[in-house]
Amino acid sequence: MRDPSIDKDLIDHPSLVVLFPHMQSYCTKGLTKHIEGKDSFTASSIEIYANGVFTRVDELDTALVSLRLACRFVTELRSEPTPSTAIYRYHYENFVLRVIGLVDRAHRLVGASLLLPSEKYEAMGGNTFVQKATKTKHPELYSALGAVAEAVNSYRGPRNELIHSSAYSSPELGVFIGIEQFSVDTGSVDLNELKRDYSSAGAAEIEETIGRLVAALTTLLDELGPAFSTAHEFSISKTN
Repeated sequence: MRDPSIDKDLIDHPSLVVLFPHMQSYCTKGLTKHIEGKDSFTASSIEIYANGVFTRVDELDTALVSLRLACRFVTELRSEPTPSTAIYRYHYENFVLRVIGLVDRAHRLVGASLLLPSEKYEAMGGNTFVQKATKTKHPELYSALGAVAEAVNSYRGPRNELIHSSAYSSPELGVFIGIEQFSVDTGSVDLNELKRDYSSAGAAEIEETIGRLVAALTTLLDELGPAFSTAHEFSISKTN
């Protein structure tokens, strides 16, 4: 049975179709090099370009797979007889730590697609460099990048706290952990049911965020379509 949590959406975007033949020829050359035991192979400019673009798209898809896995694990807690707060915290923290990274990867995709200098967009401050490069010349791309950032901005603060100071917590999670640690008698209150409800809400939040991200990234690829077509057409004109 297919596992939908590992689906890859972006790599099949229609705007990338024009680059498929160039990526296929790049892969064929790479495979031949490996079989023949060669150290390197010669690729055309368009093949190198296509590989750079698809590498960035794959990085985004891989990150989305990680987010979907976190969502699946949190979702599964809803059916556990005794949901673990430690497991919930682990997977939610994993989601928060990873989700902001898609903003950086989106900017690098744009940098590679527009043939901006990699030493600029891959360095510290690279996102700002890409934004400046697109704000006037490519306003639609600039807006699309802003939408990607907006989709995850609410997690920036929690992510920074996780990196620099403390574990993820919330009022509800704090209560659950306190009750477990100090063996508090909850009387007629079904603590496990409360934890299942909490896990359900967390899974819904993660799923909604992933949906916003996929929509924003799909729009970004829509806007990058002309750049891919231009690169393809330029490669054809050089061979004629």
